[in-house]
Amino acid sequence: MAPNMPAALFDKPSAKGLRHARCLFHPLREAAARCPHCGGTFCRECVTDEDGQLACPPCLRRMARAPVAKMSPARRFRQVLVGFAALTALMALFFVLLRWRTNTPEQHLNFGHVADDQLPGPSDE
Repeated sequence: MAPNMPAALFDKPSAKGLRHARCLFHPLREAAARCPHCGGTFCRECVTDEDGQLACPPCLRRMARAPVAKMSPARRFRQVLVGFAALTALMALFFVLLRWRTNTPEQHLNFGHVADDQLPGPSDE
């Protein structure tokens, strides 16, 4: 299996064609074909026949992936609006909880008196 990235990438194709070209994934091997999509040279092991057309492994993966749909401005606006609404709801929840906490009398939040009532004190003896 060929790696994801070539070992060396040459910007300028050889003027002599494939005669002295090397595989981009296997630099010690002689190139057998040129990818029509990216123009890279590849050995017999790396190049694949896909629907009667030669292609290198990275181009095959790129062609096999479904094209990513670009988000419309309306969808992007809805996502921002939903995010803002969620943030506002969380802030409101925290505000309500803090208001409840500050307005609640201490006697409802102090559980120490429950434990004091159950323990026998010095006056009970």
